[in-house]
Amino acid sequence: MTGVGVKGKQFFVLVRRPLAMLLCIAVLASGLNGCSRTGFAYNQIDWVLTFYLARHFDLDKQQKVELREMVDRNLAWHRQTQLPLYSDYLAALAASLDETFTPEQASIAYDEMLDFWDASMLHIIPDAQVFLSGLTDEQVQQMIQRMEENNQELFEEYSGVTEEERKANRDERTIKILEQFLGKLNAEQKQYISNSLGNMRDATQDWIENRRRWQLVFVQLVKEHPPQAEYRERLTNLYVYPRYYDEPEFQKTVDANLVAALDLTSGLINSLTPKQREGAKRRLNKYASDFRKLSAKSVSR
Repeated sequence: MTGVGVKGKQFFVLVRRPLAMLLCIAVLASGLNGCSRTGFAYNQIDWVLTFYLARHFDLDKQQKVELREMVDRNLAWHRQTQLPLYSDYLAALAASLDETFTPEQASIAYDEMLDFWDASMLHIIPDAQVFLSGLTDEQVQQMIQRMEENNQELFEEYSGVTEEERKANRDERTIKILEQFLGKLNAEQKQYISNSLGNMRDATQDWIENRRRWQLVFVQLVKEHPPQAEYRERLTNLYVYPRYYDEPEFQKTVDANLVAALDLTSGLINSLTPKQREGAKRRLNKYASDFRKLSAKSVSR
């Protein structure tokens, strides 16, 4: 299945929330107080990632050491090679706000973010393979149990008792994320977002079902312990081409929602007032500058 050529990420809260994923450090930083906020946030990512992974297993002392080394090694690579690319991307995105923003431009920007994600996934796969291969049967069972606990938490977070409640939650989350980059939105812009999201299909239930389907394939791989080359190929397919495992109807929903989301993005950017536009440019350029500075620094302890 290598090279099946299906992009594996979908749009924000509508399906798998990747729109903010590659810029999550900037989003996190914007919610912190104090000096050098982006740098502070990025420099905590090693701890956050180690904690996130370790909470899925009861690791022994040696596994904890190996996990920390794996995270540090991959973050050092990310800082040196990827942050300069993110910086250039954000600076170009800021400059593009001076012109009319089309859905085609939004699609190009989206694809560039997916390329960043794929590069990071491809780099970490060899270490991930080693780490997963070292799990005991008991740890694999812990992983299965905690995966399902996460599924339940996500479903509760991204669903609601009624359709109206789910829509209100989706509107609120989307507006909150967009305001991180665009600044305070006015009532007309918020209504535009709500109307646009209202035209998209609620894929929460299908998302959870497809997530579980992917997890079953992933767990089967970890349990099988196939030969190294086969393990690497299958793990790559799972992380770089996860849509291969989605049901065709769900893929159609995702694709339709993505088209609508790109229209929403371009329409919203074109609706920005001069003040909002300048504010958005300043924020994006600030993040670009922060990432550039971070990439030039060694990881401090």
